[in-house]
Amino acid sequence: MLAAIIALLAAFWAARAVNPSELDKRFESIEAFLRRSGPAVAAIVTPLVMWWAWGSANPLPIIHDESSYLLQADIFARLRWTAPAPAMPEFFEQPHVLVSPVVASKFPPGHALLLAIGSLVRFHPLVPLLLAGATAALLVALTTRVCNPWVGLLAWMTWLVTPLVLRYEPGYFSQSTSTLAVLAAWWCLLEWRDSRRKLWVALMAFAVAWGGITRPISMLAFALPIAVVAVADIVRYRLWADLPIAMGVALAVLAIVPLWNARTTGDKRVTPLALYTRDYLPFDKPGFATDSTPPRRALSPVLKSLYDDFLARRASQRLGTLHWIVASRLWNLGRDLWQGTQILLLPFFALGLFAMPRDMRFAGLSCVLLFLAYLPYAHDPQWTLFYLEVAPVVAAITGCGIWRALVWFTQGVEVRLHIDRRPKLGSALVAIVLAFFALPTLTIWRLEHQRMSSVRMEFDRAVRQLPASKAIIFLHYAPRTAHLSLVSNYADLQRAPIWVVHDLGARNQELVKLALDRTAFVFDETQMEFRRF
Repeated sequence: MLAAIIALLAAFWAARAVNPSELDKRFESIEAFLRRSGPAVAAIVTPLVMWWAWGSANPLPIIHDESSYLLQADIFARLRWTAPAPAMPEFFEQPHVLVSPVVASKFPPGHALLLAIGSLVRFHPLVPLLLAGATAALLVALTTRVCNPWVGLLAWMTWLVTPLVLRYEPGYFSQSTSTLAVLAAWWCLLEWRDSRRKLWVALMAFAVAWGGITRPISMLAFALPIAVVAVADIVRYRLWADLPIAMGVALAVLAIVPLWNARTTGDKRVTPLALYTRDYLPFDKPGFATDSTPPRRALSPVLKSLYDDFLARRASQRLGTLHWIVASRLWNLGRDLWQGTQILLLPFFALGLFAMPRDMRFAGLSCVLLFLAYLPYAHDPQWTLFYLEVAPVVAAITGCGIWRALVWFTQGVEVRLHIDRRPKLGSALVAIVLAFFALPTLTIWRLEHQRMSSVRMEFDRAVRQLPASKAIIFLHYAPRTAHLSLVSNYADLQRAPIWVVHDLGARNQELVKLALDRTAFVFDETQMEFRRF
């Protein structure tokens, strides 16, 4: 920490003390390069960084959410909406997955439709890595557009090593899609306001709608400010033809949802999420009261563990405790944004709140709406994944704050976002400092991802060593693996070489009789060993 402080102060001192007048032409060429190629560089470097931080060449899904998304992606890759339900679905009960009347993810389809590209080429991390690269490119492009390329550089470097980003971006979570959709919608909005070309209003509507079929609550928070600005412009400048174009594109994308519902639940008005909630977690709804309706299906041990955990959080979700809920979530979100050496950037973020331009205030307001949108939903305050979309905005505001501090420190004049060479030199030096201290941060998160995946990786290694090409593994979840995805469903159950199912004791023999071509094993989780059934 002390070394980071000294390096940051040295960067500021050098920007003030060194006379960069002889470097004018070089600064001009660097700035031209950042404007022209900055987004492309970010798009190339970011996936490589995230892939390394992920901790594995071909990472496995670890958390239940990730497995649910990848299962649906594998099903989509087979050009099917769902997979047939297993003959004995109680053995295959999996969090966030329907096993009756069909096998499908409970989540909206937007993210899984993109992940299906990775399933087709048999490399699941492909799409998350591409999404991270596209997000970084748009972050650089947007901050360059509303500020300058040096702020864009600082914003990208800040975002790239933000703990919240390194915790969740290397993963199969849907927030990576919704984050990109938000940034894309903002870019299209700016382009449309500058050119009034109908192509941009159509692309803006597409981005918002795709986010809507990925994370509806999140995109509602971001879509409201966009809609207010777009409708105001349409009315003010009488752009009446743009409104039906936007609505038509949005409705065409949103029409995927009733089709998805009909193919999955049999009713276009009932979402898989609603059906899953009724079956397993009837109380898991926004609000401040607990629904006492019992689940319609029997709960497996892992689902019972999650049920008890979620129910306890729902019971504590009361209007009278709202101030504690807000404080706890803000504290944990702040921790995941400014852990470790990242805490040194917090003052610059605070400064950026006053220095940021109007367009960035618009983005900040959207982030506040996102936080408010999730207040009625009971979730673990440490599970800050719900707010991953705010990380690019926080990074942009921080970059703006660093720029203002450099302007003040090197010249002591009124703050302007476009100014001469000293703040540019300072920005370059601060970016170098951030890059230098990124490696220890990235190493820490690489080790953390490897630690989180160690049980799953050890389990998979043990499975590959089984003396059978086709097997059933009866698994009993222990408390340490309650939140890890081990029991699985499959896009093609009969062709899957290994079935990992729940150990239901005396009923195990019934499943063995249905699959006589498979060798049955029981997994001892305490010893991480298999024994014949």
